[in-house]
Amino acid sequence: MNRSSLGKAMLGFAIVATVAIVAIADVFNASHLFNPDWPGHARFHIGMQFTSLVLVSLFSLAALRRGQVWASALAPASFWPGLFVAYLIPGTDVYASESLRELGIPINLLLAAVLLGITGLGALLYQSSERPA
Repeated sequence: MNRSSLGKAMLGFAIVATVAIVAIADVFNASHLFNPDWPGHARFHIGMQFTSLVLVSLFSLAALRRGQVWASALAPASFWPGLFVAYLIPGTDVYASESLRELGIPINLLLAAVLLGITGLGALLYQSSERPA
């Protein structure tokens, strides 16, 4: 596998993994979007966020298919930094449950860092292989 193919695969993985992780963690479970204890407006924002993520991810996949490296990185590169910003807001909590808190590692921030790394490295590999020697 050459650098371009590896970079493209990494970007594709980051795009799809971002949507899948958010779908599992925030949408299709009882802890967030379908949590009856959450205020309706908070659930409204989760629905809006996921819809926006899916639409931007479709754009990113189309850009990847066309070889537009930095546009293809848009979905993961614009979604994951928000977790770090939210972490800094007073009153927020990185742990969605006590069982996650007991792990002692904010898994969402870890996943964000890993996926940002994969996105950045994938874009660099993909881009560097397209430069003339």
